[in-house]
Amino acid sequence: GDISVYSNGKEEKDVATKRYLSTVFSEGSSLWGGDDNEVLIPCWRKSTNVKPRQSRGYVFITLAQDAEYHLFEIANAVVVAQHLGASLVLPNIRGSEAGEKWKFGDIYDVKKLVESLDGKVSLAMDPQDVDVSNSKKVTTVRVPNMVSKEFINSRIEPIFTRANLRLATYFPSPEHKSKPNPYACLAMFDTLKLRPELQESIDSMVLTLRSLSSHSRGRFIAVDYRTETLLHQGSSKCHDDNATTEARNCIDDAKHIALFLQKVGFAKETTIYLTLNGWHSSAEPLREAFPNTYTKDMIIPANDKPNFLDPKHPELRGITDVYISSVADVYVQTSTNVFSENVAARRIATGKTQVLVPDKGSSDLEKDFVPAYISLKKHWAYSCFC
Repeated sequence: GDISVYSNGKEEKDVATKRYLSTVFSEGSSLWGGDDNEVLIPCWRKSTNVKPRQSRGYVFITLAQDAEYHLFEIANAVVVAQHLGASLVLPNIRGSEAGEKWKFGDIYDVKKLVESLDGKVSLAMDPQDVDVSNSKKVTTVRVPNMVSKEFINSRIEPIFTRANLRLATYFPSPEHKSKPNPYACLAMFDTLKLRPELQESIDSMVLTLRSLSSHSRGRFIAVDYRTETLLHQGSSKCHDDNATTEARNCIDDAKHIALFLQKVGFAKETTIYLTLNGWHSSAEPLREAFPNTYTKDMIIPANDKPNFLDPKHPELRGITDVYISSVADVYVQTSTNVFSENVAARRIATGKTQVLVPDKGSSDLEKDFVPAYISLKKHWAYSCFC
């Protein structure tokens, strides 16, 4: 790529940056990563071979509309149910319409969930068949992400003695750091598998991106460009071409991302996938620099478009972003949130650790373009693997 177009125009800094990146990436690899991804071995299997106790009640959960939360919500549900000796009721999924619910099997493979939890956590398969009328009522309990045994013992178990539980996961401040226990690891990395038809559709989109990437041997970049997350306070005005000030922020972000990718050496022909619904003019600077830039709307198989592009059901579009970002050869993280944490965890689990964070134009080269959670293995996902 032509690095001379970078905004500060300092060729020496660009050369130094490339030299720095060459030391960050492992020997024999490149910006695309090495051909051999590090194979990680699950650490949770021996620790989760304890047979579940006889059910003392039920744990209910409704997964969020946005797919990036599911990993953490199912983990909390499994951890709480296992610790309390409760039966986990097969989850459902919140829809975009008020009161609308999807069945778990509409999105995920029920068989995989059953197999993963078999002999570990009791599972009640049909929420309609769960009879709580003659036993305990159902009480909603707010539970922090990656709930601890201490929290369960002190805050949840006293309630469980007199009521069944409906869990609502919340996400504490970034300063709240905790590592998952073995049952959380099991839930996050071994229970949520897309139902085959949905997986096939997304695999087809990935194959299309790879077929468009002949210049880079079938490799492509996924860039997190959900415009609402790039604005202060998540303003949706970025989508409004008349909101010139707010839209300007998005345009500047797209330009910054493009210049950064050029700076570190990606060629103009590089294929890029944007986590953007439809197309927005704010992304034009990125497509001008990298013409092979696509959104899901451009690569969805024709027979799948009615489902994936239904404005009343945005759930499938969110799932597509999570899964394509997780399998891309390089993931460009533009914000720190649940989406990026989810994608990073999935990538670590499969050895796809090529993650870049655009720099802020600082002259301090010690600022990592590779996040510390990758280079120093600080991400909580590493604690799930040996």
